[in-house]
Formats: sequence, structure tokens, C-alpha cells
Amino acid sequence: MKKAVAILAAVIVCLCALFSGCTPTYDKSPDQYSKIRWITYDYSFCIKPDDGCKGFYKFNDKKYNIQVTFDSSRLTAADIDNKNAELFTADWMYDKNDAGSEILYVYNIMFNKKDYKEFENNFAEHASLKKEKV
Repeated sequence: MKKAVAILAAVIVCLCALFSGCTPTYDKSPDQYSKIRWITYDYSFCIKPDDGCKGFYKFNDKKYNIQVTFDSSRLTAADIDNKNAELFTADWMYDKNDAGSEILYVYNIMFNKKDYKEFENNFAEHASLKKEKV
């Protein structure tokens, strides 16, 4: 019986390791592009790699000027008008849109609701940003 439980536990550990999500590696991160900007289809979120990854995030008729830093598969958006206070953090990866073009998919967005009470009603969990030539 103990042997069967040990084998079952080993199988479960192996399956967990096999199916756990590994972060894919990419040739270049979003901040390494030039002559483009990453922007959502509704123009509410923008990152300009050539400008130090500065951009903006719009929510409820308010525009936040941000600077995004990329660290491995995570990103942090800082509010540059508020002493670089953290606005949100998220994960990122590349994906393809329906036309087959590369998009920047930002997901698991966690807003700083402690310092930004207006984000209590912001339920955005992901965003798709397309490349737009500048």
C-alpha cells in the first residue's frame, strides 16, 4: 500500500511539472523594439519603446502618464505624474491577432487599488496591444 501511494505521489509530481506553465523565452522584449508603439485597439493603453517605454493608460475619462518597465515576463507601470507610484503590474507574452500579426498580450493585471481608489471599479484583467508604426 505504501508503495502504491509513493508511486501515485511521484506520478502526480511528474504531471504537475509537465503541465505547469513555463514562461516562454523571446528573442526580444517589448521594450527592445524601435520605430513602433504598442497600443490597444481602443487607444486606452499605449507604450512607446523609443521614448523609454513612456505612454499612457486611460480609465474613466482620466489619462495617466506612465512608464513601463519589463522584467522577464512581468511588467510594471509607474505613474510618472505621481512620483513614479506603481499604477499596476502584470504578466506579458506575445500572441497573434486574427490577421496573424504579433501582438503584446498583457494579462493578470493587478491595479494599485490602495493608492488609486478609482481603480476599485476597474475590472480589466488583460489587454491586447498591437504594433503601430511611428
